[in-house]
Amino acid sequence: MGASIFFSKDESIEKPEDRFTSAFIHSSYWDSFGDLLDKVFLPSYPKLHKVIKSEEGEYLKFYSFAELDKEQFNQAVKLIREYIAKQKNPTEWQKVAQVVWVEIAEPYIIQDKRYQKT
Repeated sequence: MGASIFFSKDESIEKPEDRFTSAFIHSSYWDSFGDLLDKVFLPSYPKLHKVIKSEEGEYLKFYSFAELDKEQFNQAVKLIREYIAKQKNPTEWQKVAQVVWVEIAEPYIIQDKRYQKT
């Protein structure tokens, strides 16, 4: 089983199912990325955490950057990058989360119209 990460939403697209830019990931990668989000955003950034990592249902699991405004989006990206950069001896579990961020999320993030290089 797996889940999705939603990166952006384009309201100009007619079909609702086509409005989201997303990626599907395997459940163990999903879990490790969820742990990374917890470490990055809790307890200091609970609002960002709540928007990105909403309470998932039994069948519909997702993390979403789509509902963040430009400022929140860039703050989230900055916080995640800083957290990963500070990991000096990451565990295997943390390395899996880094793979999700670097190889799956980042390519979508940098193409998003809200993204600002820092």
